[in-house]
Amino acid sequence: MEKNLIVKDISQIDLKHSFFHYTNKQNLDTILKIGLEPRIGENSLYVEKTPKVFFAEGEKGIITIIDVWLKWLTGKISTGKFKYWLGTAIYMKIPFCIKSIPNNKVKKSLASKEKRSMAYAKMKEILDNSIFLVLDLKENIDFDYNDIDEVKKTYYESFLKLLYPSDSDLKDNKMEYWNMHTYSNKTIEPQKIALLKNKDNYDANSILVSIIEKNIEYIKNNYEFLYEYYIYIQSLKSC
Repeated sequence: MEKNLIVKDISQIDLKHSFFHYTNKQNLDTILKIGLEPRIGENSLYVEKTPKVFFAEGEKGIITIIDVWLKWLTGKISTGKFKYWLGTAIYMKIPFCIKSIPNNKVKKSLASKEKRSMAYAKMKEILDNSIFLVLDLKENIDFDYNDIDEVKKTYYESFLKLLYPSDSDLKDNKMEYWNMHTYSNKTIEPQKIALLKNKDNYDANSILVSIIEKNIEYIKNNYEFLYEYYIYIQSLKSC
């Protein structure tokens, strides 16, 4: 461990109001030197207009963003190397485009047990190689709760209903607790970043599982994909 690394145990933080970001373990050394730099990621091309750092607020934010990511990963399975969300973003900017085309494609993928299983395997691979960071952010300095969710501005409401949580207000373009971002081009300094751990576990998947188990009934009743992901993880332990 780097000597300047701040480590926080999940039992010692405010799980309702803390800000979380997950990233590949290999990025930690660079982050400790230069901070978290704003980026336009592969899945944000032609959607985000400016680079930002994305994060979620509270354990509910973690629960929700992972459930949404599981749905997005499932929707992408059948497209192979073709960047489906990029193609969809461009398609939806065409006047009078037929909304049912991308909607039906995603519906079909989300209903496929095979594609869901493939998405769960992909998410496990991602999270096994990732860590959660706790960010010390201040409203009106690092971010604004009233900032705009560019995804809501890009995709049709009927399309986002398939992927966003049921309690999302898709008529309001304001960002939500599970999909927040910093001001554009804002770097988060190393001293405002801590590594999250749960006892002796640092990998993101172990921490996610502990959060799921703490909220298992709530997740079972409200987050279908995340609950299935948990069952998938448990099934691997018995193999």
